[in-house]
Amino acid sequence: MSIVYIIVKVLTLPGAVLHAFLEHAVCRGAKVVVEDERVVQFNEMLSHVDHQLIKRKGPSFDICFIPFFVNFMLGFLTLSYGSTAIIYFAKYEDVVAWICLYFGISLLTNLFPQIEDVMMLKDNYLVNNDNKLNKALVIPWYGIFWLGARLEKFGLTLFTATGFAFLVPEILSWFVPALYNILK
Repeated sequence: MSIVYIIVKVLTLPGAVLHAFLEHAVCRGAKVVVEDERVVQFNEMLSHVDHQLIKRKGPSFDICFIPFFVNFMLGFLTLSYGSTAIIYFAKYEDVVAWICLYFGISLLTNLFPQIEDVMMLKDNYLVNNDNKLNKALVIPWYGIFWLGARLEKFGLTLFTATGFAFLVPEILSWFVPALYNILK
């Protein structure tokens, strides 16, 4: 791991800790033994949940998907308010908007699973599986997780999340008028 990875994880600690907490909770729920529970350590193991190798399909997908989904939804919601208030409406004095912007970027920076979990997903669904429907459903997720894990390894997800913050007000501007017309 690189020093950039550690710096990005420290800068986005709330998102990193929530991702690790969710991964730990999924491991506990799936009865996967967690070997090292120290999540906050200021080295390459920061926000990494060290668990046993998973041979079952369901838990290997859940460990990748559930933290991704929760971080994405919470990150998008908080980022929606923060980036819209600051970038779109120029409310620079709004402290809550700045906090939401920080937490949204922090959550979206830490979306993706560790590369070891992505490789475990690949082994369980794509390599050791003859079910073509399972493969077809998992391949897009595997691609997203693999690319995201690679970007996160070099700290690039901080830049993608920050760039996304600038796009959120534009994305919301497409849907808000449509929602207004539907609810009217």
